[in-house]
Amino acid sequence: MLLLIALFAPLVHAASYSVAVTPVDNDIWRNESAEYDVEIASFGTETGDFQVYTVDPNWNVKTNPLTIIVTPETPNTFKLYLRPSSSASYGTQGVSITFKDLNTGAIIQRSVVLSLLNPDGSASKDYAATVNIDFMLPYDVDPRAPIPLRMQLRNRNPLNISDLEIRVSSPHFNAKANISLPPLSERTKDLPSATIDPLTPPGEAEILIELVYQGAVVNQMTKNYRIKEYTQIKQLIGTREFFFKTEKTVTVNNDGNVDNKAVVTVPTSLLKNLFVGSSLPYEIAVIDGQRSIVWEIPLKPSETKAFTYTENYRILVLLALLAIMAGIAYFVLRSPVTTTKEAVAIAHGDGVSDIKVRLFVRNRSAKIIQSIQLTDKVPSLADVHKTDTPGNTAPSKVAQNERHGTLLRWDFDVLEPYEERVVTYQMKSKLKIIGKMKLPNARVKFTSKGRERAIYSNNIELIERFKDQ
Repeated sequence: MLLLIALFAPLVHAASYSVAVTPVDNDIWRNESAEYDVEIASFGTETGDFQVYTVDPNWNVKTNPLTIIVTPETPNTFKLYLRPSSSASYGTQGVSITFKDLNTGAIIQRSVVLSLLNPDGSASKDYAATVNIDFMLPYDVDPRAPIPLRMQLRNRNPLNISDLEIRVSSPHFNAKANISLPPLSERTKDLPSATIDPLTPPGEAEILIELVYQGAVVNQMTKNYRIKEYTQIKQLIGTREFFFKTEKTVTVNNDGNVDNKAVVTVPTSLLKNLFVGSSLPYEIAVIDGQRSIVWEIPLKPSETKAFTYTENYRILVLLALLAIMAGIAYFVLRSPVTTTKEAVAIAHGDGVSDIKVRLFVRNRSAKIIQSIQLTDKVPSLADVHKTDTPGNTAPSKVAQNERHGTLLRWDFDVLEPYEERVVTYQMKSKLKIIGKMKLPNARVKFTSKGRERAIYSNNIELIERFKDQ
């Protein structure tokens, strides 16, 4: 088991790195060096110290810089050179390059293609198709916009390449094109812009570019790109008002490729909030010192949700209308005649004996009131005291009953508009009354609008007032 762990440990560490080799100049003479751009990126948490070499005796490896340190935070890009030895053969060939992490023992191998040119051979027989690629693609790709695909191709030998096929493939799009390259020429090729689904989730992907000539891949390169995330919350409010009720429909949309949350706020107050209704739950919060209603609505990419909230003041209008109707009803239905009863008791040291009563009958309307009959009752424990005070109206009728007391009645033919009549009489108690004493209310009967009505005065509760005070 320990032996297996020791054998597979470098492979595990190798999976923590990515190595991309891009040819810069791989069509050389014997006195030249093939040139490549190398990028090593780390997916782990450790720093790598890489040694670069080949076991092929026909080629010598050199890097610039000589020391290759790869940290987890930053990929390392450097130059790789292959120089042929005297034993290297002419023609197109592949060379295996080894990248070894001296810290972990991780080993990564990549094969590069190059062509060693023969100065004595003809272009058609000795020169393989050798084309350099420079592919221009931004690392961050916005899925909402077309992606430009532009590449520069360089024919590195005297071979006339008449039909070179370009293949571009990635997880999100593919493209193909054909181009002709005269000997030792350089051309720029624009492929049709690629389009991808705007809702493509963000993340990194790899694009592969291959050059195919006469059915064989003569060069290839890879390049990483990232679908960038974007999100924008769009909000639309439709308003409808009718009869003191405002209804607003709020529509929110996540125009993006990642989850987001729409936050909708509406200013309110403690009183105003009593009249607000909503089809979605909401919270009350204070934002910048303003009390507000807040809805938080989660939205998936390209998702749209709608809700309604209302401000309904109809209850206030209804209450106002009821108050107005009640006021009108009061003035229409209230009695045009009012009556008030007053009484003053005079105490003589040991109890109440004399009581003076005044009755007020008033016509508070602008119409004449007819057939007014005022009646009042004197309790059985008191007698009416007759007085000859000038201006005092004597009762039209006096009826006595030993059990129920004395009934006094005054009759008036009419009461002019806003006229008031005052009736005064005195009574003397048969016994001395100590403390409080209650007198019954008076009644007024009258004719208004052809029908007979009756109203009553207030009750009287006497508190003795001593004469010697």
